[in-house]
Amino acid sequence: MNKFRFAFFGALLSLVILTISCGTSRKTGYSTQIPETKTLSILAVNDMHANIDQFPRLAFIADSLRNLYPNLLLVSAGDNQTGNPVNDQFPERGMPMIELMNALHFNLSAMGNHEFDPKPNALAFLLKNADFDFISANIHPKDTINFPIKPYRLVHLPNGLTIGFVSVIEINQRGIPDSHPDNLTGFSFSNPISTANQYLFLKDSCDVLIYLTHYGYENDVKLALQFPQDVVDLIIGGHSHTKIDTEQIHNHILITQAESRLKYATLIQMKILPDGSRTKTAQLLTVGNKGQVNEEIAKMVDKFNDNPRLNTPIAEATDDFSNREEIGFLMVDAMRASSQTEIALLNPGGVRLAYLPKGPVTVKDVYLMDPFGNETILYRLTGHELKSLLTNAFRFDDYGAIIPSGMRTRYHLDQKGELINVELYTDEGIPMELNRLYSVAMNSYMASVYVYEHEDPGASNYTTTAVSMIEFLRKIGKIPSYRDQQRVEIIK
Repeated sequence: MNKFRFAFFGALLSLVILTISCGTSRKTGYSTQIPETKTLSILAVNDMHANIDQFPRLAFIADSLRNLYPNLLLVSAGDNQTGNPVNDQFPERGMPMIELMNALHFNLSAMGNHEFDPKPNALAFLLKNADFDFISANIHPKDTINFPIKPYRLVHLPNGLTIGFVSVIEINQRGIPDSHPDNLTGFSFSNPISTANQYLFLKDSCDVLIYLTHYGYENDVKLALQFPQDVVDLIIGGHSHTKIDTEQIHNHILITQAESRLKYATLIQMKILPDGSRTKTAQLLTVGNKGQVNEEIAKMVDKFNDNPRLNTPIAEATDDFSNREEIGFLMVDAMRASSQTEIALLNPGGVRLAYLPKGPVTVKDVYLMDPFGNETILYRLTGHELKSLLTNAFRFDDYGAIIPSGMRTRYHLDQKGELINVELYTDEGIPMELNRLYSVAMNSYMASVYVYEHEDPGASNYTTTAVSMIEFLRKIGKIPSYRDQQRVEIIK
């Protein structure tokens, strides 16, 4: 029977690729007996980052699976927002994603760090307009009316199964998720692991207990290993953009994640037998934007994409930009020119586009590179203060070294990869004067997050870095090649 059903599924989804098939069987600690074998089916996505162009395909897959599995649950492990100007620059920022998720009948979403990007008032608007719940147990809003984020959710299926979902989000060294601190006003956050353990009592109220996390794959493994055995069944993860294409079972817990931007989705199936034992399988399905689609959802996406302001060319790239570093150089040069400072600095995580082809560059392209809405902050910093900033940023930021304009840097690491020293040079390769004051520009995220020794508190120019870049590109018209430029050297 199973072989027949999966054959039928393959016929419906002609370009879906099966890259995982894993199974376990065990006895559960849950004592309630069920009279017959029951099945749980879940279609899970994570880190969609507003990639609405894939939604017609995802909708077709979800519709096809619901024909096979009427009780199918559709869930997201967070970071639905940020990454597509059509969504991010919408008059009600983020609403295209909410409307599309409503149309696809999502059942549940974890809170990701980028759910906070639209700022508190906009986040409250999005939460109220979602037809599904957002959950996270270690996010604690002071205003639970406007921010109805639940720690967990119990879902009762028509076949009699009760499914418990709990969520936790990763917090960084500053004790907050990776978002601009201003976006987190009115929220407090608790330790993910200790908080996760506080909700194991839900196993007494459900047949299956699932952690729908935005915590990262390595942290999900740590979480699984410290749980008591036979309490948690699944961890559906996000945040690290991990493509899990091999069997990942830790402490009897199946862990899944489907990379990012709707390249994939994971079909998870569990069978709960009358004696309490259960089997689990996970299949990674290719979503993409090729193959059959849901036409109604395609019309919604086309309407959102019909935005002349975003699609207007503003400059022309004379060469391909083949990686984030080259695009980062362009972005930081634009910041430096627009702010008329000697130096500009950009955090590597602020570069969100990995490839820009030769030819016309549009307003949309700029917002794809820089979607966050950060302002430019101006400073007067000594060479010593610059060195302190670069040193602490390198140790703090998992993305790597700060991207400079108007200077070059050399990082010395020991054999363990720990930072020993940072050297600062002018563009001509001359060591910078550490006692001299320099005019410096950086974005407001860097100004708020990086801790370093400096006297000048900085001042905003009240213009976002993206808007400054749009004006800069319009002015220069032709964008020069950044091929093979090297401004940062790392020596081990």
